[in-house]
Amino acid sequence: MTQTATPDSVVGDFDHGDVSYGGIHARLRRDQERYVIDFASDGGAKRWRATIERTVGSHRIQQYLARDGDVYVRLPLAWDLENQRFLHLNGAFLTPDPTRAPTHTSIDRADYDRHVTRWNDNCVFCHNVAPNPGLRDDGRFATTTAELGVACEACHGPGEQHADLNRNPLRRYALHLSRWIDPTIANPAQMSAARSNEVCGRCHGQRKTTDIDRVLREGDRFVPGTPLTTHSTPLTRDTTLNGEHDVFAARFWNDGTPRLTAYEYQGLLQSPCAVDADFTCGSCHSMHDSDPNLQLRTDGRFVNRPYDQNGLCTQCHVELADEERASQHSRHAVTSSGNQCRACHTPNLVYGLIGARISHRIETPDPADNARHARPDACTLCHVSRTRQWTIDAVAEWRNASHSPATNASDADAVSEVATQLFAGDPIERAIAAASLGHDRDHDDNRSERLAWLLNTLAHDRYPAVRHIARRSLLQLLQPTHHNATQLLKDYDATEIAHDRRSQTVSNIARALGNPTLGRLSVEAIDALRSSARTRDIEIGE
Repeated sequence: MTQTATPDSVVGDFDHGDVSYGGIHARLRRDQERYVIDFASDGGAKRWRATIERTVGSHRIQQYLARDGDVYVRLPLAWDLENQRFLHLNGAFLTPDPTRAPTHTSIDRADYDRHVTRWNDNCVFCHNVAPNPGLRDDGRFATTTAELGVACEACHGPGEQHADLNRNPLRRYALHLSRWIDPTIANPAQMSAARSNEVCGRCHGQRKTTDIDRVLREGDRFVPGTPLTTHSTPLTRDTTLNGEHDVFAARFWNDGTPRLTAYEYQGLLQSPCAVDADFTCGSCHSMHDSDPNLQLRTDGRFVNRPYDQNGLCTQCHVELADEERASQHSRHAVTSSGNQCRACHTPNLVYGLIGARISHRIETPDPADNARHARPDACTLCHVSRTRQWTIDAVAEWRNASHSPATNASDADAVSEVATQLFAGDPIERAIAAASLGHDRDHDDNRSERLAWLLNTLAHDRYPAVRHIARRSLLQLLQPTHHNATQLLKDYDATEIAHDRRSQTVSNIARALGNPTLGRLSVEAIDALRSSARTRDIEIGE
C-alpha cells in the first residue's frame, strides 16, 4: 500500500516512460536507484522536476509521492497495471476534460495538477499502520506511522506485548490447547460481528471524525477491537459538513446505496445479512489464504464450481448449494452468469479504480424500486438490450405479483436502459453502463450495436475515465480476427483532450470493424441524450 521507492517496489516502466497530456510533457526515467519525473510545458520553456520518494498501491494503479519540505505530495501521473502504461490521474478519477484550456490541445497547470494532493493528512490514514499526521501549531507536519503500508497491526492492534509474551513456548502451547483468547492481541475472527466489521470499516468506509483538529495533531486513536464510533461515524447520503447539506449526496444513489469504492462498510450495514450476528466481512473475504484479487475466501468449506462463487453464499443459504435448486431460484441456467448469486444480489453499480465494482449492499433485486430511486438495476446491467419496464414485468411475473401489464411486450425497438444511462446519465451511471456493455453475456446478441455505442462514447464523452472503461469493453467484445481494430484500440489514449483527434482515431477503429451501426439510436437521438447529460456532469471526489 505504501512503500519506499526502490527497484523492488516501483512497478512502473521508468525506462520507457514519456507522457504528454494537455500540452505538458513528462519524461519518467530511472537515475541509478532514484526515480525522476521531468515536466516541461510551453514548448520546454517552463520546467520542473520531481524525485519519487514513495509509492502507493500496486494492484490496479500505482501512484507516486515526492517530498516537498515537511510533506509528501501525490504526483499527477500513475502507472496503470492493466494496460502497462502511465496514466494522468484526470483519467483515473471522474474528472471531465478541462473547460479552461486555452486551446483544444493544451491545459493550464491548475488543471494538470488537479489531483496533486498532500499525503500527510489524506492518503496516510488508510494506507499505513497507526497514522499520525502530526500537524504542528506552525502549520508544518511531523507525520509518523508505526509502519508504512497495511501490515499486521492495522487489523490486530499493537503487537509488541504479544510478541514478547509468546516467546515463551509454554504460553503458546497453553493457548493452543485451551479455548482462551489471547488478550495481548486483537483478532477480528474472535470479535463480535460489529467489532470485526469495524476493523475493516475503518478504511473501507469513509468516515467523519468527531474531532478533526485532534486527529490532525495526534492521529486516529482507533484500535482494533474498540468501537469505531467512539472516534468517527461513517458518511451517508445525509451527512452534513459544517452545517451544509448534500455535501456527500453524489457519492450515494438516491436510496442511500454507496456508488463509490471505499464505502463498502456502509453497504454492509444496509444489508439484511448484517442482521445476522455471525455475518462479517470475513464471511466472504480472507486476508491470509486468498488470492490478492478481491481476497475472496477459498478454504475447503466451500464447494466452488469453476464458473461461480456461489459457495460464499451457500455456506449460509445451504438450501441453494444444490445446482438445480439454485437454478430454479435464479431462473437462469446452471452455467449461466445469471445463476451467480453476486449477479443479482451484489451487482456492479459502484465506481472505483477506473471500473465498475460490485456493490457491498447485499439485496434482493427490485427493478421497480430501483427505478423509483433512479439507480441501475441488476437485471438491465446484464440484459443490456432491454428496457427497465421489461425487467420490472419479468420480476413481477416471477413473483406472481400484481402489476400493470407491459405495453412493450417486445421492446426490440425501444431504447434500452443501459443505452439511456450511457448517453444521458451522470458520470457514474455512464461509467457503469460502459462497463456492462463489455460483458460477453450468454443471452445478448446485439454485439454490433454495442460496439457502435461504445465507439460513440470513445469519441464524444467528456470524461476520460468513462472513455477508458469504454475502450476496455470494446477490447472485451472484439473477435480474435479483429487484429487491426485491437491494435488501434490499444494505442487509443483515453486522456486525449482534443475532440477532433479522438474522433479521427475512433473513425479509424470503426472502419477496421466494418462501421457498426447504432441500431435503435440515431446520432441525433444520442446528441439529444448527451445534451441532457451535460446538466448532470459533476466531478466526483475521492
